[in-house]
Formats: sequence, structure tokens, C-alpha cells
Amino acid sequence: MTLARDDYSFQRRSRREVAAILPGLASSGVTLVLALDASGSISPGDFAEFVAEVDALKGQVRARVTLVACDTALVPGAPWRFEPWERLTLPPNLNGGGGTRFTPVFEWIGAERIRPDALVYFTDGLGEFPTHAPEYPVLWLVKGNAPVPWGERVQLN
Repeated sequence: MTLARDDYSFQRRSRREVAAILPGLASSGVTLVLALDASGSISPGDFAEFVAEVDALKGQVRARVTLVACDTALVPGAPWRFEPWERLTLPPNLNGGGGTRFTPVFEWIGAERIRPDALVYFTDGLGEFPTHAPEYPVLWLVKGNAPVPWGERVQLN
């Protein structure tokens, strides 16, 4: 949910309001969860390049970003939250290096009751996927040739 109210809307707020439809302040922003595969198969340089690209885009769409990193479990210290006006940076000591399980990220989103507009997962695609797709869109940014069982797959070179 975006808290900033930065545009006007003529949408009726409630049926209890008067018959006239008057402009009111409304929010227009995006809530994203970014997940990084920290299993060791993705280099720190790849992370930095990915985060720089997302940082350049998030200001344009007024995205509120929650960043998590995961190998077989969420990396200690996660999540890291960034407002649209804050620079998206990699957390210090982003260590992982174990195997790859994608499930902990989806379980964390469910446990926190977050309803993201989208989850963007940066990975090589080699790991254990959840058995079912979530109710929100998932975009897999895949470095390598591994397939994904569901969601949108974008090939990175």
C-alpha cells in the first residue's frame, strides 16, 4: 500500500457520501517485492547491476520496494524496505551460498500478509520452486537457461 497521496481522483469514496462527486487526493504507486537468489551462483556484480536497474525504474513508477535475499532460507537481516524517493542499495554483507529454495520467500510474503503488486525474483532458476503459483504476479529474471514452472520468465544475458 502506498501512503503518499499525490494525485486527484473523481472516484466516489463511499456510498454514504453526498450525491456530488468531488475530487479527492488519491495514491498512485506500486508495491514490489524484490527477491535475490543468494545461493552463490549469482555474483555480487550481478546483484549490483540488477539493483541499479531496478532503482532507476522504481522512481518512475513510484514503487515502494521490499528487498529480500534467500538461498535455502531468508538471509539474516532481511527484509530491507525502500520508499520511492529512497535510493535502492544492496545491504552490506549479503551472504548466502547454500543451495537454492524459492519457497521461503513466498512463505514469508504469506506470513507477513503482504499483497504485492508483483514479486520480481532475480535468479539462475536452479532450485526448489513452490508447488503452486501465488495470487500475485511473479516475474522471474533468469540468468541462464533454466525453465520456471509458472509466472513470467525474462531471460537475462
